[in-house]
Amino acid sequence: MAESPAATAAEIKISFAGAEAKAAFDALELDRDEGSRRAIHFWDRPQWADDDTVTLPLLEQGVILRRRRDEEGPAAERETDLTVKLRPCPVLPEPWRENREGEDWKFKIEQDRTGPEFTPMVSASLEAQVGPPELVLVEQQRELLDAARLTEADLADLTALGPVHAVKWKEEWDELPGKVAIEEWRTDNGLRFLEVSVRSDVADADEVQTQLEQALRDRDVTPPPFGERKTEAVMTALARDARL
Repeated sequence: MAESPAATAAEIKISFAGAEAKAAFDALELDRDEGSRRAIHFWDRPQWADDDTVTLPLLEQGVILRRRRDEEGPAAERETDLTVKLRPCPVLPEPWRENREGEDWKFKIEQDRTGPEFTPMVSASLEAQVGPPELVLVEQQRELLDAARLTEADLADLTALGPVHAVKWKEEWDELPGKVAIEEWRTDNGLRFLEVSVRSDVADADEVQTQLEQALRDRDVTPPPFGERKTEAVMTALARDARL
């Protein structure tokens, strides 16, 4: 019998876009040379209307296909991971209702809480360490997509969207119980995002959220009044560029 998975861990995220991202970057005194650099690509099947609006069928079904590749060190030694994310997580059968892992892959279920609304949304993701830079799903990822009722037709004729130039830092902030992850995304078409996030148990998420907001204010960073999921905004912008 299929059921909706429950999460025990949460990721609390606050995102800044455009000028707000630059202001937060400067206030946090970030140095790109001190972060880890990665190139990110997404896959979807963009559909364009006559008025130039674009829709992304996989994204609208709550499916994100993302590849990250290190941009440091010899090319042959750069690690690549491929993630299938379901957000919001659909009803799934066993054994896809709890965290599990195998050789070179890991499946997890967690709550996403993105500010300023911080509405909890359960997501599921399966990350696999892969070799080739192309979109090559591992067996477990195909099983997960099948469990989510994705067909071969849904995954046909996909377009690579990217690159996104990413830099990630991990810092210890005394006010917070775990490490703080900070990630900057920039695209060739001028988009810029900065996301500050921390993980906690679901039971402590409300308290940690308050602590994260206050920790930012203490560093002269004001949480934005309007939030925007960086993945959706970036994918849509990249899809528009793909038509040019």
